[in-house]
Amino acid sequence: MTTKYLMPFVIVPFIANLAFAQTDMNRTDSPDAQIPEGMMLVPAGSFEMGIAEEDLKHLVEMGRKVPHMSESHAKWWFGDEIPRHTVEIYSFYMDACEVTNRQFRQFVQKTGYKEQESWQKYDSEDRMDHPVVNVTWNDATAYAEWAGKRLPTEAEWEYAAKGNKDVKWFPWGNMPDATCANYRHQGESFFAGIVRLLGLRKINTKPAGSYEPNGFGLYDKCGNVSEWCEDTHKPYPDGPQEDWIYTRYGPFKKNQKPVYGKVTRGGNWESPNPVFVRISGRGGFASDYFNNHLGFRYAKSIKNEIDKADDLWRM
Repeated sequence: MTTKYLMPFVIVPFIANLAFAQTDMNRTDSPDAQIPEGMMLVPAGSFEMGIAEEDLKHLVEMGRKVPHMSESHAKWWFGDEIPRHTVEIYSFYMDACEVTNRQFRQFVQKTGYKEQESWQKYDSEDRMDHPVVNVTWNDATAYAEWAGKRLPTEAEWEYAAKGNKDVKWFPWGNMPDATCANYRHQGESFFAGIVRLLGLRKINTKPAGSYEPNGFGLYDKCGNVSEWCEDTHKPYPDGPQEDWIYTRYGPFKKNQKPVYGKVTRGGNWESPNPVFVRISGRGGFASDYFNNHLGFRYAKSIKNEIDKADDLWRM
């Protein structure tokens, strides 16, 4: 089952570090400048990121058809989303759709890039407009450098997924709706779960942009494929620090140093219940991990917004 910092968290030194780290290559001078092709403007704002501990009981109810679902299981699956906290976001651009096989093929052909895994396994002619999958975080970062973009922070990702709406669980509202996203809304039997865990299920992505966009004009922010983010999958400030939440996909022994991966967001076509495609849901995998339900989309910084953070730091 998919497991589960912040461009601008409200910690000024961290914002400033990001300001110095961004290159001119993936900056645009102003939100009012021409929006890059295939991207949408996500205006500045603040939002409540993550969940409160008391939300776990609501997630148990939402995921009641998941085998063994209980509040203790919910804490194991979703404890990394705690606590709910306020985050400020500066304006940025984000790809309207997930990067497709067609786009990734162009990158490979023009650069001769040698990917870490075989994305071409799912690169058939009838899938050119489907999201590219079987790509690692390292592959996504390499493409970003070539394209003059970057992976979004997970705070940017979650903020953008809300689409300027007062929603908590999904881009379209707070109730699951199988007509709004590509996931296994019918659930799965124990046998079907074994098939999924063994990687034997036939891929079932849909072409990018198959569902209605959210309020920012972004497609498939939940479902279809999960998406790599820039950040390391670590506890939120003041959140649960239990190692077991963050090391389930890495070697773990008592008192061993936690193994943190890179954040993934959004749920995917294999998610067997809406509880796993929520806006606040977090995943974490090693940077060389790949799967046929994991892809990415990009963000692009706006120069004058980063300059604001720089000025704030110098005050």
